[in-house]
Amino acid sequence: MRRFATATLIVAAIAWSVVSMTEAMAGNLAPGAPDTIIDGKSDVDGVNYHYLLAQGGPQTVVLLHGWGTTSYMWRYVMPELVARGYTVLAPDLRGLGDTAKPAAGYEKAAIAQDIRKLVSNLGLGPAVSLVGHDMGGMVVYAYAAQHPREVKTLAILDVPLPGIEPWDEWVQGPRTWHFRFHALRDVPEMLIAGRELEYLKWFHNVEGVNSRAFDNEADEIYGRSYAQPGALRAGFEYYRAFPEDAVANRAFAESKLEMPVLAMSGIGGLGSVYGGHIRHVANNVRAVVIDGAGHWIPEEQPVAVTIALTDFLPPAK
Repeated sequence: MRRFATATLIVAAIAWSVVSMTEAMAGNLAPGAPDTIIDGKSDVDGVNYHYLLAQGGPQTVVLLHGWGTTSYMWRYVMPELVARGYTVLAPDLRGLGDTAKPAAGYEKAAIAQDIRKLVSNLGLGPAVSLVGHDMGGMVVYAYAAQHPREVKTLAILDVPLPGIEPWDEWVQGPRTWHFRFHALRDVPEMLIAGRELEYLKWFHNVEGVNSRAFDNEADEIYGRSYAQPGALRAGFEYYRAFPEDAVANRAFAESKLEMPVLAMSGIGGLGSVYGGHIRHVANNVRAVVIDGAGHWIPEEQPVAVTIALTDFLPPAK
């Protein structure tokens, strides 16, 4: 079974690299799964959001990426969830990928409101399951904290939540050097502009365990994305908003989440300490540590991530 699942994911990855995302998603799903994916855009309070949407069943799962990637990061996991009967929405976050790049609005609580409105625009709500990696993990926590009745399950993947213990300790450590560098005003843009591909290739490798997950094509896709006008600035605004995020999260954490929460980390990422971190904000937490992965777990170990998610999510039908 695991060998078959691995082969399926490899086929999906090859297809994504040869044809468009839409065609690949449609062409590599299991028999009986929907054969189309919507590659669309939707206006959310003046911000044009790009999204991928596959209709698979009554349960909607929203997948949010983080910094250094786009919705392309879900290229392995998304087809498998649809094949299992879920409707899956994977947008590009504000300022990243093919979503518009406004000058402001990168506080995670504000972006959570964007995603909620996108869900509503597409007629997918009100209650959904949320999965977020990196910055997307910060966003899904803010979404669930602000609208707990609209979140069936919540999965947060390998990211510390600003303001939540031991945030102050983590952000002073060597592992999070990039939090401080990316938050500097203008300096990272000045140093990285024109070298987006080289920086991201290095960054993906240093933050990962299974560096083979990022082939040349994947890095080139991300490099082109972050080389778009305004993309570097928008991405670094996520880090510059951390002080506001910390204040908001401390207030949110006064009322712990009650829905089921999956805290997923890579063995080479936040590892076994991650479950304890998320238990500061939620009462019903399942912690899963993925072997053979660093920070980029949906790309480094997609089979394990898919299995963990399908074991955790509400039944598809």
